[in-house]
Amino acid sequence: MRCPHCGGLNPENTHYCVRCGREVTQLPARSPAQPPQQRPGNPPPSNPRPAPPVQRTSYPPAVNPRPPMPQSAPPATPPPAPLAAPRRSKVQVAPVAQPVLAPAPEAPAPFPPRTVAQLEQLEQGALPYTFVNDSASYGKKKIVRIAYQRSSPWQQVATLWKALQEYNEERFDTIIIQGVQNQRADTYEYTNGQLVFDRNVRLGSQTLNRYQIETDNGFSNASIRIVLTE
Repeated sequence: MRCPHCGGLNPENTHYCVRCGREVTQLPARSPAQPPQQRPGNPPPSNPRPAPPVQRTSYPPAVNPRPPMPQSAPPATPPPAPLAAPRRSKVQVAPVAQPVLAPAPEAPAPFPPRTVAQLEQLEQGALPYTFVNDSASYGKKKIVRIAYQRSSPWQQVATLWKALQEYNEERFDTIIIQGVQNQRADTYEYTNGQLVFDRNVRLGSQTLNRYQIETDNGFSNASIRIVLTE
């Protein structure tokens, strides 16, 4: 027989286990399980309260936010054509006739001059001019304006030099000769060259006379600037 405590094998009619020493008297067989008895103080409820029904919330069917594509799209309407700008009649403007210059003769001396002696030789080709006005200002400066026809650069220099010889006065330290064209009315700005003569200019330890000559209006690309001293 087996020990109900340790499971060891023992001879029959043994009262104690040879293995664990406990009493091995056979225990009564267990009866089948019986349902638990109700306590007399707590009788079962006679009419149990039924559970409330579960309410289910119904949701509306999902709506597809993108509408279905049409089977055939209507033809696109072309945009309206832009209105044509009204045609303007062209006004024919007659070009302003420019005075045609005769070919200028060759300069009688090298041009541009490098010395005052070469500048004096150019006076042979000076053009006739007309006195316009003159003005004297403080600081012993005098401005003389003359008018003569449009000419080549070397003729402008020759004419300005000739006018300086005629209007040079010892009492002025600076004399400015300005040439204008006969066709221009703005006689207060030179358009046919300018000569600035400065008397007794101090250059280092020397006292010299200085000549500054510009052709045309002094700003054009064809203008020539000459500076000489003596």
